[in-house]
Amino acid sequence: MADVIGVSQRFRDTVRQSHRVAHRAEIRRDGALIQVAGIVEGSVTLDQTAATRGQIDVDLAVDTVPTPTGPLSASAPYGNELYVWRGIQWTDGSSELVPLGVYRIDDTDADGASLRVSGQDRSARLIDARIEAAYQVSAGTQYGAAIVALLRDAWPTMPYDSTEFGGITTQAPQLAFAEGDDRWGRAQEMATSCGMDLWFDGTGTLRLTPVAGSSSPVAEIHEGATGVLVEAAARWSRAGTYNRVIATGENTAQDAPPVRGVATDDNPQSPTYYYGPFGRVPRFYSSPFLTTDAQCASAATAILNRQLGATKSVSFGSLVLPYLEPRDAVSIRRPRAGVDEVHVIDKLTIPLGVAGTMTGSTRALTI
Repeated sequence: MADVIGVSQRFRDTVRQSHRVAHRAEIRRDGALIQVAGIVEGSVTLDQTAATRGQIDVDLAVDTVPTPTGPLSASAPYGNELYVWRGIQWTDGSSELVPLGVYRIDDTDADGASLRVSGQDRSARLIDARIEAAYQVSAGTQYGAAIVALLRDAWPTMPYDSTEFGGITTQAPQLAFAEGDDRWGRAQEMATSCGMDLWFDGTGTLRLTPVAGSSSPVAEIHEGATGVLVEAAARWSRAGTYNRVIATGENTAQDAPPVRGVATDDNPQSPTYYYGPFGRVPRFYSSPFLTTDAQCASAATAILNRQLGATKSVSFGSLVLPYLEPRDAVSIRRPRAGVDEVHVIDKLTIPLGVAGTMTGSTRALTI
């Protein structure tokens, strides 16, 4: 199995057994702690297929976070953020916690007995910050730098992983964005043109990571005496599935043909094998951000990898493994439901209270 970064082996072993749940919530403004909040119940949903990857709905204890009385109140939706962790409390009183995200407070509902807070991850701040004046990316700018500059134009102190962004050497052509353009959407398009995913992680840091087609599983989700699986249901469908992506762009060289790249499901063992009985189902993608054949190939591969295995999906419920993320590969086994293979997670809902089952949806990497 692949390593789970930031989680100890002791945590991975214990979370599959009886243990004392630890959780923490903090309300901060511009990173400064305002209030430690008590969690009654709620959940975090992480969906890699959505524009805003993370969302939260949580009931906070009113004895820790008072009902808002004005715009400066801790739980009022005027710029404050909710940081959330879940993990294990050890017998010596210490805890090991997994960060589950940083969420802008969007809605607060109070009835005197409870305080319900809902919010979205930090991408929502950039989705709202549409481009206000014509914006230009100079030709030759590395895409990693171009993405950071575009987003920091709206949020100058935005945290990001400088190593990941600095490692992108692909250069952009001259790009012009119009007033009113979707800032986050344009940044996502630039990331796709490099074959990358753009997202905010559990610490609220912007990440730029490859769209992997397959990987070793980071966890086993199965039933039985030592398993964590509570329920699972499989669904088979070819709707919306394609097995080849043809990406095209613009060639900035004079009198040169347009650039083009192709990614194909060419694995003979794949049920959606392009040259097999499934048939040929191409998807076409075009972007002015693509200026070389290599870029087109990277973008086509990323787009194809985002949906490979979608013909077989599994909805599951399990004990809470809070270190899992969308895009993680997991081994799922429930033979009576016809499931025994490696899947990639598309969506997770992680409960924040002591009780509750983690739910998720996946697609098969191997069948």
